[in-house]
Amino acid sequence: MIMKRRWQKVLSVSVLCAVAISLGACESAKKIISKSKDAPDEFAVYQRPPLSLPPEFQLRPPSPGSIRPQAISPQDEARAALLQRQASIRTQPTRDPTLSNGLNAIMQKTGASTADPSIREVVNSETSLLSKEDKRLADKMIFWVDDKPYEGVVVDAEKEQQRIRENQALGNEITEGETPKVTKKRGKKGIFDF
Repeated sequence: MIMKRRWQKVLSVSVLCAVAISLGACESAKKIISKSKDAPDEFAVYQRPPLSLPPEFQLRPPSPGSIRPQAISPQDEARAALLQRQASIRTQPTRDPTLSNGLNAIMQKTGASTADPSIREVVNSETSLLSKEDKRLADKMIFWVDDKPYEGVVVDAEKEQQRIRENQALGNEITEGETPKVTKKRGKKGIFDF
């Protein structure tokens, strides 16, 4: 019993020494324990590079209405890459004569006048898979409804091969007879099994 207590004391002292040594080597622990601050050096002078003109400072912006050097903007290229389409030059938006000048300006600034009229069908086709996945997850989590089983037919390969050989041996058509199907029984699930 005395020996056991002695080993416990030796072990606890050695653990404390190891912790103290590891914390002493840690810089952040030294800062926390000593509560020292790293104040900035007031006398240090930092040099900044001198200001310089851009390499093409003489280049002037194009005048309004002239043809731009970059016909397709990077924004249009990025949009086309994301939508997996060919980047094209944006056409000038058309003015709707039934709207006022202010509404035409708003339509032009927001891009509504150049909007694709079939955008709803495009969005629906692109997000239909996501909506189906969301519905399956909700059905599974809330209503405990399993996925619908595969609606196709799974053919038993060995029995189908045997049926084809029998038809060939008898001289009948290969398609004659019923195709053997594989049927699986679904096991019962418990409360928390998905």
